[in-house]
Amino acid sequence: MRQSTRRIAVLFCCAFCLTVFTNIAQAQTLTVLYNFTGSNDGALPVGGLTMDRAGNFYGTTTYDGTGGHGTVFRLSRAGSGWVLTPLYSFTSADGSPNGGVVFGPDGSLYGTICCGTGYGGAVYRLQPPPTACHSVICPWTETVIYTFNGANGSGANGPLVFDQAGNIYGTTFGGGQDGGVVYELTPSNGGWTESILWYFGIESGGYEPESGVIFDRSGNLYGTTREGGTGGGGTVY
Repeated sequence: MRQSTRRIAVLFCCAFCLTVFTNIAQAQTLTVLYNFTGSNDGALPVGGLTMDRAGNFYGTTTYDGTGGHGTVFRLSRAGSGWVLTPLYSFTSADGSPNGGVVFGPDGSLYGTICCGTGYGGAVYRLQPPPTACHSVICPWTETVIYTFNGANGSGANGPLVFDQAGNIYGTTFGGGQDGGVVYELTPSNGGWTESILWYFGIESGGYEPESGVIFDRSGNLYGTTREGGTGGGGTVY
């Protein structure tokens, strides 16, 4: 009798959990906040989003925009909807952004350019207008803070990450030993100095790290490689 009662209780518990989780899954709703047109607003937003304290979203597109090579945009709530404002449009002289943007300690946006501005791409800073802007579109100012040349990495990836001292960390998927690098950029005499923390080869450690890195509480960096490793399908490092 006790065994039967336990079986009934277990079956009831499983049925209850299944019902709850099914209802939760069915209750999820996807809402599209904005549809890109491939015009001045850009196209192919492959990077992630960054949110400011006011709840605005910031991101990038890889193509189109007024310069034809992608944009940095802000998405702001307006009543019951959302309004997209292009902050900067990249040109052939810039190259195209690769990955999203992040806020630095100075309140500026930082991101990466995959190719252009030199063989290996670059890291850029985007700053708002110094004075209040009263027009509908107020372009921000882009400044390239570091350029890769192939030997010190090529194909810069986003997103970037800052440490508490204001140093920048990121990856390139080429250059170095042709497998990409993990780098650190340190402020130095008004500019930035690169230190390569790791060269990726075509061995078991993997190669072509097409995403950025993250910190754990001990200060270690973690990331992924697209290819390589003992199985050939990439690694987590």
